[in-house]
Amino acid sequence: MRAHYIALDLAAEPGRTYRQHLVEVWENICPSRPAYAQLLSNRVRWILQNQKLPRAELENIKASCYPHVLTEQLSSELQERTSRRSSARIRRSGLHTQVEDNNELEQRFLGNVLKFSGVAPEKRPKIPRMQHSREFLATVKMINSILSKYMEKVDKLEEIVDLVYAGAVTTCEEHGRGTEHHHCPKLSEVPPWKKRLEKRIVIIRRKIGVIHAYMASDSPTAKVAKAVRKISSEFRVKRRDPSFRDRLSVVLDNLKQKIRALGHRIRRYNERCKRYKNNRVFYQNQKQFFRDLQETEHEGGCRVDPGVTHKFWSEVWSSGGVHDEQAYWIDEAQSQIPDVRMAEMQISEADIGEALKGSNNWSAPGPDKLHNYWWKHLTSSHRTLARLLQRCLEDPTTIPDFFTVGVTHLSPKDGNPQDPKNYRPITCLSTVYKILTAVLTRNISQHLRNNNLMAREQNGGRIRTKGCKELLVIYLPNKPGGN
Repeated sequence: MRAHYIALDLAAEPGRTYRQHLVEVWENICPSRPAYAQLLSNRVRWILQNQKLPRAELENIKASCYPHVLTEQLSSELQERTSRRSSARIRRSGLHTQVEDNNELEQRFLGNVLKFSGVAPEKRPKIPRMQHSREFLATVKMINSILSKYMEKVDKLEEIVDLVYAGAVTTCEEHGRGTEHHHCPKLSEVPPWKKRLEKRIVIIRRKIGVIHAYMASDSPTAKVAKAVRKISSEFRVKRRDPSFRDRLSVVLDNLKQKIRALGHRIRRYNERCKRYKNNRVFYQNQKQFFRDLQETEHEGGCRVDPGVTHKFWSEVWSSGGVHDEQAYWIDEAQSQIPDVRMAEMQISEADIGEALKGSNNWSAPGPDKLHNYWWKHLTSSHRTLARLLQRCLEDPTTIPDFFTVGVTHLSPKDGNPQDPKNYRPITCLSTVYKILTAVLTRNISQHLRNNNLMAREQNGGRIRTKGCKELLVIYLPNKPGGN
């Protein structure tokens, strides 16, 4: 742990990573016991997550690393603790409990940072979609305040993605949704009301079978006769009654009507459960709702061969097009466009918030496994993200490799499901890349709109226009001779 605290302080300086400092410090402290970075980081994470050492001992280990530096800090913390203990109002407000919870949450967050830092984004586990609640939002705000302490030291896009991912994982773990087991399909359990009704139907069918066996035979067996006596006593039918068989047939009809009524209740309850489920899916994920309505023959039918699909789409995406760059209309279009240069773009914190404002919270993420919800609510990362994206515009060599990596899903269309042409490819890119392109699109569209640089024939590319009517309304007044 002493090597861990020293490596954390050294990692604040740019140039080398935490794991490199950790191995170097360990070799200086224990040269006779060689170890590698993964083993040391796993051991540190195991100690912090399982709380193998008490908090007081961890503070003593941290103080022993730099005793001459932390003397004044420890004395100030001691004075602060004594002042807190002397205030009865603070003790009654539960502030100490909240501070302890924040410390535990921060320790868990640091453990997740050590666990996932350096791991390729596409190899990380998926983060589950969480249901919104006040408790969940409070935990997100606590993680947001913790993130603000570490954002100033971030110098790469990979590092900020690691921190936000660790914060998202910590929030999910705090509410009982880890990344290891959320992908397991939930077993469909039969509800108690359905079990109860089905049990009653089984009992009634057994009685109907006994009565049928008794009515079909002139000399029933002793076992059947005993069961009929039990059923007749339940319905208050005396066996000595001369019309015993007639009254037993009436009981048989009543039992059949009861089964029909119970079956109708089960069907009604199933329809109601299906309606509630559809309403819940429509509220949480409308795309999944409409996809479920359209999935009929594609579920149980034959699928396309992956090799054939890969070959088909590789040929489509790798084939280059030939364009006539000397066409006559290019000079005409350039002569109609004013010579206006776009000002240098400066990405600000407000641009990040504006780009995330209209995004869907839980839309499918790309290889970084981060939904839009985490970037939208962890606002302490916006300033650092704007600074790093601005650096990407000025120096494209700083753009990480996972920006150009996507996860492609094939959505089936009408036609033969074995033909790869009858599939629509949808590629999910990383969320940071989509934030950057949203900021660029917004600034470029504003520049085109302010200087009237877009041709009338390109009205279909205008933002915030829907349908042919709106486009015609925009086009006709600008058309020569239009009223």
